Amino acid sequence: MKPLLKWAGGKRAIAGELFSNFPADWDTGTYIEPFIGGGAMFLHINPKKAVIADLNKRLINFYTYVKNEPEPIYAKIMDIAKRFNRNSTEILKKEYFLEIRKAFNSSESTSLESAAYLYALNKLCFNGLYRENSRGEFNVPFGQKKIFPALELAEVKNVSLLLRNTKIMNSDFETTTKIAKAGDFIYFDPPYKPVNTSSSFTSYHAVGFDIEDQKRLAELMVDLAKNGLRAMCSNSDTPVSRDIYKELDIRAIRAPRMVSAKASGRGSISELLVTNY
Repeated sequence: MKPLLKWAGGKRAIAGELFSNFPADWDTGTYIEPFIGGGAMFLHINPKKAVIADLNKRLINFYTYVKNEPEPIYAKIMDIAKRFNRNSTEILKKEYFLEIRKAFNSSESTSLESAAYLYALNKLCFNGLYRENSRGEFNVPFGQKKIFPALELAEVKNVSLLLRNTKIMNSDFETTTKIAKAGDFIYFDPPYKPVNTSSSFTSYHAVGFDIEDQKRLAELMVDLAKNGLRAMCSNSDTPVSRDIYKELDIRAIRAPRMVSAKASGRGSISELLVTNY
């Protein structure tokens, strides 16, 4: 199933390879994904029972509306799309994008409007990035789109159907995994440590996710193993990452790099696949 949102580090292109490394009995319990992002893995595996979470409250609000009110959010998105497409020049389209961005930043984070604005910004901003400044405001520029990307109600309803048996949490990864019990499987896809100084897209949330958070995650994976809970983590292949996760099983895989500002820099890169089993 295709993700509704594009997200930095999205796993759609390598979901099959990642899934092949899941334990054979991964679905005997609950599938838990504490960094849901665009949800590519979640949608690929179609779990019977799941928990998805993220610290980004507006992202979680989006999924909550898709789950509970698929038709109203679709209608709101279509209103935005029609108005965007009616603008006849690039200048007018950019002005409307900036209007949406301003409305999004001032909207109530649990509102239908916020959820629809999030989707619209994701489709219209530069490279589909989500980034916040230190004040927690979305600040990605216009992506020079000429037309609003097509969206069918069936696409929203299909994701809504999958979310019916899914608990949605706005929480830190440690808080999220506290609900895990024997038989559950956890997949972590945290914001990556930048591979180089130009790869600073990891600040998708004003609070950020730094080296200490990566260490906290590595320690949690070790503790989970001691308690009989299996977990997998995707991460950037850097010397620092390899050192942080050295107590766990590590192997490298190839993945497309889709967030570079220049198409020539998007190629494929090495990522780490870390497991505690």
